[in-house]
Amino acid sequence: MSMHAGSPLASRQVLCEKLLSRVQRTLGPRAARALPLSVLGALAAFATPAAHAQDSAPLHVAVSVPPIAWMVDQLAGEHVEITTLVKPGDSPHAYDPTPRQVAELSTVPLYLAIGVPFEQVWLPRLVKNNAEMQVVHLEEGLNTRHFGSGEAHDHGHDEAHDDHADHDEHDEHHGEHEGHEEHHDEHHDVHADHEPHEEHHDEHADHQEHGAQHDEDEDLGEADPHLWLDPQRMQTVVERAAEVLEARLPQHASEIDANELRLLKTLSELDAQIAQTLAPYKGRNFLIFHPSFGYFADRYSLEQHAIEVSGREPTPREMATLITRAKDENIGTIFVSGQFSQTAAKRIASSLEAEVAVLDPLAEDYLDNLKHATEALKAGFELTDSQ
Repeated sequence: MSMHAGSPLASRQVLCEKLLSRVQRTLGPRAARALPLSVLGALAAFATPAAHAQDSAPLHVAVSVPPIAWMVDQLAGEHVEITTLVKPGDSPHAYDPTPRQVAELSTVPLYLAIGVPFEQVWLPRLVKNNAEMQVVHLEEGLNTRHFGSGEAHDHGHDEAHDDHADHDEHDEHHGEHEGHEEHHDEHHDVHADHEPHEEHHDEHADHQEHGAQHDEDEDLGEADPHLWLDPQRMQTVVERAAEVLEARLPQHASEIDANELRLLKTLSELDAQIAQTLAPYKGRNFLIFHPSFGYFADRYSLEQHAIEVSGREPTPREMATLITRAKDENIGTIFVSGQFSQTAAKRIASSLEAEVAVLDPLAEDYLDNLKHATEALKAGFELTDSQ
């Protein structure tokens, strides 16, 4: 007898397979295989209405920015309904949810945070308005850089979120690891024992001037929230999001797990491709209006210099200093993003007879965006070298 997709018999078989998978996890593969197919068929017939209702309702998930929405969609697809608060063209630094979004969030069961500035202000209010909403901070424990004077690289500070003091021990351990982070549950033994932490700290004594012990003496500035622009950090974010989604959607856990593995492989390949493309330009500087590509720059041994000074356009004196530096370095391209004013960038570009190019930290298509950023930076360096 042939079956076509969507037929009752085909649906029954799919449901039986799901039930068999669940029985295998409970009883073990050998005991599950001993069950007659007729038993599973009877269970499927009994469970069909409830299972159909459960499968047909997607999980409503709220996120702050489009790249995280893209990731959630890649992991769970049709099984989630995604609300993205910050739209392309909006700035997450000066964003406030609309009354309509606040009302919508009053019924959302899951919020995946990434540490953008408005979340620190609004999440406590949103949770107060929706006590049932689960908030998961995907950024917790990741090594955090800060916007600093001249965009000096800062690799040793990860205690950026005062609201998460209960995770300090976890953050201290993870803050000393650059690159790809592992799941929280894989480090429980290490967290319980402080000796590995101390040994690892000793290995990095040469970075003491950037260590966490100097937090009280240094003005680190605002934490940089754009960690998704580093593909390695993004892999950790993917792992954490997948774990949460699998727990909330157990009936689709195997599918989410397969999507996770596929996505991690894609991100790893993208990371290698970008590293190969930008390898000839290690140590090079680029000039950008808002310093949103710091994680990307750190990952591929570049250095960004920002036109924006402490969240504002430069003064005439600061503008003159930037132009002098750009001339000394033969900068041929000024990078901007759609979320911020381009007036100052265009003024500098005009003074240098330089081009203006876009690097967008919030583009919806994450993969294409990082590929575009790579090619744009490469073209900018090549233009500088040709002058």
